[in-house]
Amino acid sequence: MHLQPTPQQLAWQDLELGMFCHFGVNTFMGREWGDGSEDPAIFQPTHLDCRQWARAAKEAGVRYAILTAKHHDGFCLWPTRTTEHCVRNSPWKDGKGDVVREFVEAMREQGILPGLYCSPWDRNAACYPDPQAYSIFYEAQLRELCSNYGPLVEIWFDGAGSEGYTYDWERIMQTVRTLQPDALVFNMGDPDICWVGNENGFAPSAISNNVTVQQGMSTTQVYLPFEVDTPICTQRWFWHADNAEYIRSLPELIGVYYRSVGHGGNLLLNLAPTHEGLLAENEVARLHELAQEIENRFGKPVASAEHGDALLEIELPQATLLTRFLVMEDLSNGEHIESWVLEVENEDRGAPIWDCVASGSTLGHKRISDFAPIMTKRVRVRVLQARGRAHLRCLQVFSV
Repeated sequence: MHLQPTPQQLAWQDLELGMFCHFGVNTFMGREWGDGSEDPAIFQPTHLDCRQWARAAKEAGVRYAILTAKHHDGFCLWPTRTTEHCVRNSPWKDGKGDVVREFVEAMREQGILPGLYCSPWDRNAACYPDPQAYSIFYEAQLRELCSNYGPLVEIWFDGAGSEGYTYDWERIMQTVRTLQPDALVFNMGDPDICWVGNENGFAPSAISNNVTVQQGMSTTQVYLPFEVDTPICTQRWFWHADNAEYIRSLPELIGVYYRSVGHGGNLLLNLAPTHEGLLAENEVARLHELAQEIENRFGKPVASAEHGDALLEIELPQATLLTRFLVMEDLSNGEHIESWVLEVENEDRGAPIWDCVASGSTLGHKRISDFAPIMTKRVRVRVLQARGRAHLRCLQVFSV
């Protein structure tokens, strides 16, 4: 079966690095999941500055950002008319504030594409036990978000808490597709993006964009790029007073990057705004350290080659010490590569011999990895097996 990605999916995969912002009543309660009984009065950030979030993201090379407009507690960060559990009943800005608007405007000012998370599970809504009534309620919330805040890059549907619950996805998706035709939907409904399956920041090395899904009584394959979401603080999505003790080390975050973006996915890295409404300085510093390390490793390739059907080869003017590579499949007509190998020419044994330094099954949007340092003049990537006609997008090699 020919699995053709949409232009929106291809553009989204090129974004690669996104920032998640979990913010809401949990920020002021010191917990991860609220139960919906929170008093809206607890939401009172003293120095909310979404422009600070956006500047930090821009300086780190982040290309898109997702805000938790509504988490499982049902508290809405915009002045919705669907519920009283929202910023309209908060003392923040005398009930006239709108975090969602400040977020999307700040991100756009920095050239970052905004998206919104709106939890299907709602622990506050009285109508939630009635799936039909709640689907109408939830569709109305999405209608507000999709109508009033300009173009969104992604609508994020978290599956937590919804096991066994039946939403009217036909109704919900019709609203999203009508009002935000270019937005990609994550995970639920009729998704354009799938979840990697964990929150540790790692994608399997053999993961594919061609995914088998259940449709009624039968299965079919669809093209679904995947997103890898993980927090910069270990197992903490919202801000807590002791978050500094849980900030992940730079080596760990580089490992996350290698096994998310480097395995063909998009990395959505969470930084949680504090109760003041600012990103914590130490978390921003670590984000910028990560960005600098990515630039140090992959910002200046020794050489590049572009566009080839089953082979891309680089020949350097002289033997050079190489330590890592980046290779991409051209996915404009779908994912086809099922086996590939990266080889370097080795002249240490008299006659030139090609040595394998990396290999894999699927290639997908991007593969990056280090290999044992080697002096060589020639490097090549070869497609060994493909479903249909494969096309390579680029090969880059890097030194220390």
